[in-house]
Amino acid sequence: MKLVLNIEPKPQSRPKATRRGRHAGVYEVPAMMKWRHQCTELVKATYSGPYFDSAIKVDMTFYIQAPKKMAEPPKPRSRPNKIQEYDDFINERIFVDKKPDLDNLEKAVYDSISKAEIVWKDDNIIVEHTTRKKYSPRPRIELEIEVLDEL
Repeated sequence: MKLVLNIEPKPQSRPKATRRGRHAGVYEVPAMMKWRHQCTELVKATYSGPYFDSAIKVDMTFYIQAPKKMAEPPKPRSRPNKIQEYDDFINERIFVDKKPDLDNLEKAVYDSISKAEIVWKDDNIIVEHTTRKKYSPRPRIELEIEVLDEL
């Protein structure tokens, strides 16, 4: 089952701590809460597949906005390597080897899907996963979910 989320990937933020007088508390950054809510609503609006309740495998690709220098079309007199880089960018062949970390990106998406409660109840049923980050002119998240047969 394939799921495409047309939302720019965002890594899960670290919890923030606060203290008021003698009381301490922990909260999530409002921008992260808003992104997770949007992602959950997007899952609810676009997912029409089965409900998973046993061991699954997830193959996920994060397509991330590229730096301006890479996303800028080459000029007529550009060097061949710039032309090749732009072609690779347009065709989504360049991996992201910088921040954000994959595990933080995954956590934000898995928690948003779990909250939607129409794909799975909890992401603990994921027993195998492959994840990658690529630059793209169209930021999005693509997931391929597959049930694993027991041996």
